[in-house]
Amino acid sequence: MLQDLVSAQLVSDYTVLELPGSVNDLEGTSRLSRAVSWLVSQCPDPLELCSQTLQDYVENGVDGEFGQRFYHDRKERRGAGLPSQEPGVIIELYNSLLHFLSDVASSEHLCDLSWPVPEFSEPGGNKLLPHLQWNVPDHLAWLKKAVLSFQIPYLDLPPLGAPWRPVCHMIFQYISQIASSSLTQPLIQSQVENLLSKTYWKWKTRTAGVSSEEGPSVDEIPWDDILAVCIDHKLRDWIPPKLPVDPEAVSEDGQVRVYFFKGHLKRFAPPLSWERARLRTQEETRRCCQRSRRESPSSARKPWDTPLVLGQRGASVRVLPGQEQGVPCADEFVGAASAAQELLPERLLAQLKQERVESRRFEEQLHQCLAEGIEPLGGFVGLPLYLPQALLSTPAVTCPLKRSPLSPAEEAGSQEPGEGVVEEPSPALSDRLKQLQRLLRASQEAEAASQLHLSMLVDMVDI
Repeated sequence: MLQDLVSAQLVSDYTVLELPGSVNDLEGTSRLSRAVSWLVSQCPDPLELCSQTLQDYVENGVDGEFGQRFYHDRKERRGAGLPSQEPGVIIELYNSLLHFLSDVASSEHLCDLSWPVPEFSEPGGNKLLPHLQWNVPDHLAWLKKAVLSFQIPYLDLPPLGAPWRPVCHMIFQYISQIASSSLTQPLIQSQVENLLSKTYWKWKTRTAGVSSEEGPSVDEIPWDDILAVCIDHKLRDWIPPKLPVDPEAVSEDGQVRVYFFKGHLKRFAPPLSWERARLRTQEETRRCCQRSRRESPSSARKPWDTPLVLGQRGASVRVLPGQEQGVPCADEFVGAASAAQELLPERLLAQLKQERVESRRFEEQLHQCLAEGIEPLGGFVGLPLYLPQALLSTPAVTCPLKRSPLSPAEEAGSQEPGEGVVEEPSPALSDRLKQLQRLLRASQEAEAASQLHLSMLVDMVDI
């Protein structure tokens, strides 16, 4: 019979010891001590079972394996100015974690344990000893279904050009599937409405004057915040699956405990879609950092910014940092020249852009003067760089003569009786318009000449 128990793996090993009729004497005591010592040596290692309530088991698993990955990715994307992560990727990470937790809670390895001793168990179990039905197949199947009931439905990302209102309608239809009843739906709906309202007014402030029928693009919607609200609501508003549970599995306070191997929780591996999304996030973040470095002004001194000093015979020589006291050698001149040659196209393009801006500003001021009838020559700060030679000598503009102030006696003596004071006529408006049109044509010719000159310089540098 003992061999049958060993074959059924109910008993690992056994030995037979003969004990005397009484253990009060020395021989009986020594034999009993040897038997107990052998039994202790054959005792298996203590089980590394952990116990948590079902709600705590799911929440701790989501916080440890999902929350850390999710919030780290969101922090990186927001720090780089990237849009939210795709909702389908986030949902797949969350649902795959719950599937993993359900497998751990209903592991088939738990069925092989014949523990605890019935005399020490109690209904509902506790942190140290489970109840008698804790690892029967029916109860483990119920636990698996209970953990999977925390999953949320999938949500695909709408097309990038989708209108604002249909997208909002789709979001509200989705969150209606998260709430367990119509009583709890207004809570999650108000939270999502608050997020969408903030997104809309932020877009409205940035794009003033746009029609109210339009709205933010799909990339501007905070999908990560919306899904975080949905997951938090699902964990709080959870209803157990409607399956019969063994009465012994429920404790006095109505909780169901989950028993699992602690080491099994460390075997979770994120899905492949999340790994790919993380690689995309890192690549996009790296590109944004490189772009910001190129756009930010460099603090390093450029080759053409080095100070000029007079060398021998009055020749101007560029002094490089750390060599102000010595005369540069030929290699230094070659290095500075090559660096300046590499940066010359950028300087030319920047100068071309600056001159275009100045030319546009000059034309706008001319048009404004034409419209308001204001004298233009006194209000302009500068003229275009390439002004035609024919217009360098501006013809004199007829202006009213201003007489020097005279004393009352001189004024009375100089004016004969019956003769009025005749003022010089003001310049005709047509002459002023012709002058402004001539300046406008000169500005356009100067801009064309400037563009031609700079394009020739760029071509020479490329050659």
